[in-house]
Amino acid sequence: MLPKNTLPAALLALLLLPLCVTAQTATALPTPDREALRKQDARMEVNRYAAPLALDDTPSREAYTYAGGEWHWRHTYTLASADGLALFLDSLHLPPGSRITLENAHGTTGPFTQADASDRGRLFTGFLPGERVTLHYAGPRPDAPPFHVWRADHVYRPDRWTGTRNKDFGDSNTCHANANCPDGDGWEDEKSGTGRINIIVAQGTGYCTGNLINNTTEDGRPYLLTGFHCMDGFTPLYDLWSVDFDYLGADCNDPATAPVPTTYRNVEFRAGRRETDALLLEIIDVDFASEDHYFAGWDRRDQNFFEPIIHFHHPRGDVMKLGLSNSVGARILPLFIDWNNGVRTPASHHFRINSAVGTFEVGSSGSAYFNQDHRIIGQLNGGNAVCPGTSEAYVGRFALSWDGGPADTANLQTFLDPLGTNPLTLDGATLPTKRYVSGTVTYGGVPAAGATITFAWPGGSRDYVTDAQGVYRGERPALEEAFTIAGDFGANDLDARGVDVGDIITIRREILGFEDMLPAQRVAADVNGSGTIRVSDIISITRVILGLQDWGTRPNWVVIPAGFPLDPLPPNPAAPIGISLQNAGVYELPVDFIAVKTGDAAGNVD
Repeated sequence: MLPKNTLPAALLALLLLPLCVTAQTATALPTPDREALRKQDARMEVNRYAAPLALDDTPSREAYTYAGGEWHWRHTYTLASADGLALFLDSLHLPPGSRITLENAHGTTGPFTQADASDRGRLFTGFLPGERVTLHYAGPRPDAPPFHVWRADHVYRPDRWTGTRNKDFGDSNTCHANANCPDGDGWEDEKSGTGRINIIVAQGTGYCTGNLINNTTEDGRPYLLTGFHCMDGFTPLYDLWSVDFDYLGADCNDPATAPVPTTYRNVEFRAGRRETDALLLEIIDVDFASEDHYFAGWDRRDQNFFEPIIHFHHPRGDVMKLGLSNSVGARILPLFIDWNNGVRTPASHHFRINSAVGTFEVGSSGSAYFNQDHRIIGQLNGGNAVCPGTSEAYVGRFALSWDGGPADTANLQTFLDPLGTNPLTLDGATLPTKRYVSGTVTYGGVPAAGATITFAWPGGSRDYVTDAQGVYRGERPALEEAFTIAGDFGANDLDARGVDVGDIITIRREILGFEDMLPAQRVAADVNGSGTIRVSDIISITRVILGLQDWGTRPNWVVIPAGFPLDPLPPNPAAPIGISLQNAGVYELPVDFIAVKTGDAAGNVD
């Protein structure tokens, strides 16, 4: 005899059997015109190695199979003669405990969870070599589609991508010197701040190089300088870009296996200028703040630099290499440059730098060039690269990228000089990345100078005091996912300041229905903290005016976040509020406060 609603294990297994043996679905991708893609590359001088194919696949609830205590969904994509494949997903809503992998005979990328989604809910799987990949979901059976597959990229330039498991490793030519060769000694900081940028645009995938760069507040804000042409003429999908740091060998020899980089995902555009080929990005990945980083200094003096100039770069996406100029250094090129993508850059906007060690290739674009003071003077646009021989690089001048553009988003100064000090040079530094909460405290539109704003979290707190304009700015606690913020003002004021018979009359008219007080007035009138306006509030105010009592547990001033809902009237509107920053790109969160004088129901405190 079996209990009701219970099936024998054998019968359950038979019922599940059709689910477990369901064949995975497959899509054969259309054959692209590789020659047309190569011609486009030659015409536009791009760093692309893969191109996109449109998809429109969503898992249906019936397509899942059950095995090993989990539900699975698999879909295979094939493209004859492809050197590698990658997939793009959007509308990502993965249930807790689920994961996605991309798999084939060569290896696996992932596992990816919801935490790996960009701020737009998108995911790039990365590439696997070969003509066939399988996308695999495992976890709880979703109630709704957990993602949508909207694009596949295929590698069509094996000369720019090795097609092995260690993609791009050892791919650059033999004229390069590894970053940790003797010429790179003493430049460890600059190397640590150099990253390989994995570029995703609507038209495909490619590489550039970028460098973390300091700003005058030296707050570790993760600005990244690279080349404008890395995205010029394309539609960048910045939320899918990623930056690989520490992708270099241990010494001057080529490493036997590919190093494992530290990768940060998701960037945002800040400024760009085609004339000098400068592009400033900001890394948004929340994990960036988990450790200190080196942010390079810069030199915007309007001059030649007759000294050896060095740069660190990732040619063809390979491990970091170095290039060193001859002693002539960086000379201003007094000529315009016609690039093969149809762009003409004006005269004197670039340096001409001839190599003594190393060269550059596709993927080196955007790498910063340093003078002997370890400061950036520009970034690589392009030039005439030869191997062997002397390469000639054209490097966009930092001095003209500073403030030569027509708008804030065309000038580096807007972001690299938030203090407005306009220095000619700034040194590099190893810094933690800081995030701030700032705002104003006012009462009746008047700045509340001397108000205290307190940040608190488990195990600590920090106070910030407003200035004469009622402004505060506080660094949010590093690595804390959430904290509370609260305000205090006028604790030493007289209880009866701003409180008189006029306030009692205002409250009586409110109680009798002759007048509707504003929300802030109601907060001031609720001196007993009951959440309602009562005769007992009038009695307490009267006793305070007569000097017979104080406000008890009610603060003399109530400091409330601006916009905090006050209808219905909360019993404790000054209670600390919680802040949880889900968007890692919010480096300056505005939180304003209003101060309300307890008992001042008429709102006329001076």
